[in-house]
Amino acid sequence: MDTPHRTRASQAIALRSRWQCGAFVLILGLVLATGVRGQSALSTIRGTVVDSSDAVVPGVALVVTEVSTNVRARSVVSDDRGNYEIPDLKPGIYRLTAELAGFKSFVAESIVLDSGQVRRIDIALEIGEPAEHVTVESGSAVITTDTGTVSGAVSSLQYKDAPIVDVIPYPGWQGMLSTLPGVVGQGWNVSIAGQSGTGITLQDDGVQNDRSGNQSVNMNTYEEVRVVTVNNSADQARAASLNTTTKRGSNSFRGTAYYKHTNSALGARSFFAPEKTPYKFHDAYVELGGPVIRDRTFFYVGWTHIDVPASSFPIASVPTQEMRRSDFSQFSQRIVDPLTGAPFPNNRIPANRINPTSKQVQDLYLPEPNLGGPDELTNNHGYLFPYPDDYYLADYPTFRVDHNLTGNNSMFFRYMYYYSPYVLANDLPGFARTRTRYHDKAVFSDTHVFSSSLLNTFRFGLNGNDVKDGITVDGFTPPFGNEAVTAIGLQGVNPNGLQGAGFPRMDIAGLTSLQTPPGGILEDGYDWSLDNAVTWATGRHVVKFGFQYNDFNTFRAVVEEGTYGDFEFDGTYTGVGYADFLLGMPFSSTRRDPLQDRWRRASELGLYVMDTFRLTSNLTVDYGLRWDYFASPSYSDGLQYNWDPQTGNVIVSQEARSSVSSLYPDTITVQAGDVVPEAQKSNFRPRVGVAYRMRNDLVLRGGYGLYTERLSPFARANGGGPFDIEETYFNRIENGQPLFSFPNPFPESLAEASVPSQSVSGYPMTVHNGHIHQFNVSVEKQIANVGLRLSYVGSRSRGLNYTLNINKPEPSSIPFAPERRPYPQFVGNSFVREDGSSNYDSMQVEVVRRAGLFTFNANYTWSSSLHNFLNTENPYDVTRHWSRDASNPRHRAVISTMIELPWGHGQRFLSNAPAVVDQILGGWRLQTISYLASGKYFSPRFSGFDPSGTNTSGGLPDRVCDGNLPRSDRTIEGWFDASCFAVPPAGRFGDSGVNVLEGPGLNVHHLALVKRFRLNDRFTLTYNAAVSNLFNHPHFSDPRNDISTSNPGQITSTPGWSAENESERRISMLLRLEW
Repeated sequence: MDTPHRTRASQAIALRSRWQCGAFVLILGLVLATGVRGQSALSTIRGTVVDSSDAVVPGVALVVTEVSTNVRARSVVSDDRGNYEIPDLKPGIYRLTAELAGFKSFVAESIVLDSGQVRRIDIALEIGEPAEHVTVESGSAVITTDTGTVSGAVSSLQYKDAPIVDVIPYPGWQGMLSTLPGVVGQGWNVSIAGQSGTGITLQDDGVQNDRSGNQSVNMNTYEEVRVVTVNNSADQARAASLNTTTKRGSNSFRGTAYYKHTNSALGARSFFAPEKTPYKFHDAYVELGGPVIRDRTFFYVGWTHIDVPASSFPIASVPTQEMRRSDFSQFSQRIVDPLTGAPFPNNRIPANRINPTSKQVQDLYLPEPNLGGPDELTNNHGYLFPYPDDYYLADYPTFRVDHNLTGNNSMFFRYMYYYSPYVLANDLPGFARTRTRYHDKAVFSDTHVFSSSLLNTFRFGLNGNDVKDGITVDGFTPPFGNEAVTAIGLQGVNPNGLQGAGFPRMDIAGLTSLQTPPGGILEDGYDWSLDNAVTWATGRHVVKFGFQYNDFNTFRAVVEEGTYGDFEFDGTYTGVGYADFLLGMPFSSTRRDPLQDRWRRASELGLYVMDTFRLTSNLTVDYGLRWDYFASPSYSDGLQYNWDPQTGNVIVSQEARSSVSSLYPDTITVQAGDVVPEAQKSNFRPRVGVAYRMRNDLVLRGGYGLYTERLSPFARANGGGPFDIEETYFNRIENGQPLFSFPNPFPESLAEASVPSQSVSGYPMTVHNGHIHQFNVSVEKQIANVGLRLSYVGSRSRGLNYTLNINKPEPSSIPFAPERRPYPQFVGNSFVREDGSSNYDSMQVEVVRRAGLFTFNANYTWSSSLHNFLNTENPYDVTRHWSRDASNPRHRAVISTMIELPWGHGQRFLSNAPAVVDQILGGWRLQTISYLASGKYFSPRFSGFDPSGTNTSGGLPDRVCDGNLPRSDRTIEGWFDASCFAVPPAGRFGDSGVNVLEGPGLNVHHLALVKRFRLNDRFTLTYNAAVSNLFNHPHFSDPRNDISTSNPGQITSTPGWSAENESERRISMLLRLEW
C-alpha cells in the first residue's frame, strides 16, 4: 500500500540522528567557544559614582548580587571618570553595593532588570565609615535613559491574572503583546512597527525559534517576553524581535498549581449565531522551583495541560434547494446552454443534463441550506460541529537547571516539549481535519567571567518540529481523498494510488469550497544554532563582537494538493458557477503526481561588532556593524529547478536531468545549469543609537539601523516543476462539445490539449536581499513614578522581494487566447522581483506606572503603513501603485491596568482588621485591558468576468467615487457604498487601489477580578474571575466585498477568537495555590 507516511523505524532513526547531530555540534561548540553575548536576553546595569559635591569618584568597588539565589553575579571597579558598566546579567531582581574607604557603603535594593534592559543606577556616596550604609529602593524603571532602542515587555505577573479568556488551543500571549505600543495582532501572529512575518524573530532564552509555531509558546513558563519595536542593536539580525526568558529556580522552594475553566454557559451568544456554540476549556498548570545546592545549583520544572472538549458553529455558503434541483429561476440573469449558446428554458437545466459525478458530489458532500430564507445565497448553512471528547489536548512540560560552576563560571540547560493532537472543523460538515504537533526546544548556555572587564557567553540551541496531518485523533478520521475519488466516480487523478486525507478540491463561484487539507508528514525536522560573542569593557567603551549560526533541516512526506484533483467552476459557460458544476464542466482542471519523502536544508550566519561609548556622563552612543549571510537552500536529492525568463527554459542540474518526468510537455525546453542561486555577500548593515540625559528625569534619545531583509529559509528552492508534475488544463467549447468534463475532466492525451498545462516559478540567480532603514526619535519624562514617552518611529524598506505572475498578456479588448501569453508554453510563470518598497510612519504616546497600588500602561499609536507591491494584477504596472497595509489600523489605543484595592492587611485601610475581616475584604485586585482601534483595510472585488482579456477571472473593480461611507452611516446591512465601484470595461484592469476601504473598528474591554486568600505564612490561594468583552460589544469581520454578488457591503460574520478581537462576552474562572 502506497502511503506518504514513513515507517516508525525510519522516524526513530531520523529522530535519533537529529539529537546525535545536535549532541555532536554541542560538544564541538563547547570546544571552540570563544565567548558569546546572549543578545537581547541579557541586561546591563551602568551608572556614574559621585560624592556629595558631585565630583566623580574612581576606584569604587561595586558588587551586584542576584537576590533570589544570593549569587554574586559580577564585581567591577568604577573607572577614572567614575563610570561603571555591568553587562550580560540575567533578567531578575538584584542588589548593588558600592564601597570605598572614607565613604559610607551604598546599597541599591530591588533593582528590577527586564530582559535586554539597560538600567542606569547613579550612585552618590556620603562621607563616613564603610560600616555605615545608605540604602535606596530602586524598583522598576519607568523611562529608558541610556539607549536608543524602543522596547516593551510583558511579565509573568501581568500575564498570570490577565483578563484574557482562552477558548481555543492557543495561549493568550499574543493578546498581551498587543497591549504594547506599535504591536498589532494579526490572527495568530503580530506585526511590530510595520514589520511582520520574517521581519520579526522569536527567541527563546536567546536562541532563535522562528519555525516551531506560536502554539509552542507557553507563557506560564516565561518570566518575561520582551518586544524590541525599533532600533535593534547589531547583535540582532532583524528589525523587530520577541525575546522570551524562562523562569528559573532560587534559594527558596516555590511552587504553583492552578486550574482554569471556561464554559459557554457563562458566556454570550455570538452575534450571528442562532444559539450559543457549546465549548469548554480546561487549563491546568503546576510548577516547582528551588535549590539543588543552595547558592549554587537551582532547578525549575513546569507542566501545562490543556483540554478543550469544545464545539463550533461554522457557517458556509451552499446551493439553495432550487439550485440543487437545477432550478436557477431565482437568478435575474439567464443561464446559457454552453453546447448551443441558447438560454435554458425557464432558467432550468433538464434532469438528463445533470452530470452523474456532480450529482454524487452534491448528494454525498454538499449539505442543504438551513439558515436564512429560501433565496439566501450566502452564509445559508451552519452546523454544530460535535468534536469528540478532548478534541484538542496539549501538554507543555518544561525543565531548567542553573548551575554556578565557580564564582566566575555559570551555565544553564533548558528543555521544553509540546505535544498536541487536535481536530478542526471545516466550514462544511464532513470535511474536518486532524493534526498532531510535536515540538521540542533545548538550549545550553555557559557564561565565563575572565575578569571584571572581559567575559563571554556561549549558547547552543536545538529545536525539533514534527507536524502530521490527516491521522486518526480520538477516534475521528478525516475524509480520505482516494476513497472520495472512488465514491464520486472521478477519473484521471491519483495515478500512483496514494492513500491519505484529502479531497478533490472544487471551487464553485459564490459557494464555499469543497476541500480539506492533505494528509501526511507536513514537517519533521530540526534546527540548531550556535551563538558566540565577547564583551570587553575598556575605558569609556564596552565592545562586543560575535557570531550567530543557524541551520535548518526539514523532511516532508505529504499527499500534496492536487493529487486528487483541483477543479474551478466560475460560471464561464452558463453564467453561474453552480450551473457549470451541475453540467460537470470546470473552467480549469488540475492534477498532480507528487514527489515523496524529501529533505531540504538551509543555513544563515551573522557576524557583528558593536560599541557602547560614553562620551560624557549624560551622553551615550551605541554603534555597530553587522554582516549577514543567508545561504541558499537545497534539496538533498538534488531534484530542484529554476526558470529563466530570458529564454523561457526550465533549468535543472546535469545530475537531475534523468529524473525529469516523461510526462513533462516536450513544448517546454529543459536544460542543464545551475539552480542554486548565489547568496548575497554584501549585507553589511550599520546601527547607531544615541541617548542624551538632559536631566535624570528627562531624556532625548533615538537611533537609526539598517537591516537585511530575511527571506523564508526555503523560499528559493523549487522542488516540483519537471519532477513533480502538476497539469492544469483550461476548458473550452469546440463544435458544441467541451474539451473535457466529469467524470474524466482532462483531455484524452497531451497532444489533444491546445492549451498549456504547466506552471513554474523562478528567481534571479543572484540573490539581492532588500534593506530596511529604521529610525526613531523619542522624548521621555519621569514625573514622580510615572513615565511618559513621545516617539516618532519610522522605516523605509527598499529592494524588497515579492512574487508575481509575469505570464499574462497585456490588457486588451481582444478576448484571451493562450498564444497571447509571453510564454505560451506555460499556464503561469511566477517570478521573484526585487524592487518592492514600503514606508512606515508612526507617532507613539505611552504613559506607564510600574509601582504602587495602581499600575498601568496606556498608549496610543497613529501609524501609516504603505507598500508598492500589493497590486500585482497587472505585472506590467506594479510598483507605481502604493497601497495601505491591510493589517495596520490608522489609530490604535490600548489601556491596561492593575489596581490593588487599598484595604486589608498591609494596606492603607483595615490594616489591623481581624483575620476573618481581612479574608473577606482584603486581597482584592482588578486587572483590565481595553483595545480601541480604527478599522483595518480591505479591497473591493468583482467576480466572474475577464474584462482585461488576460485570463484573470474577477479582480479589482473601477472606483468611481470614494466608497467609504461616513462613519455614522456604516451599518452591518451596508458598510460601504457599493455603487462607487463598477466592473471595468473590456480591455483593461480595474483602476481601484488595494485596501481602499476601511473595515469595522475595535472597541473591546476585558476585566479580571482577583481575590487572594492568605492561608498561612507559606500558602496563598487565589481566585480569578475573568470577563472578556465585558460589555458584549460585537466585533465584526470585514463586509462582503464582491460587488458582483448580492448585498455587497453587508456584514455577516464575526472573526475567529483572539484576545483583541473577542466578539462576544466570555467568562473564565481560575483557582491557584502558591507556596
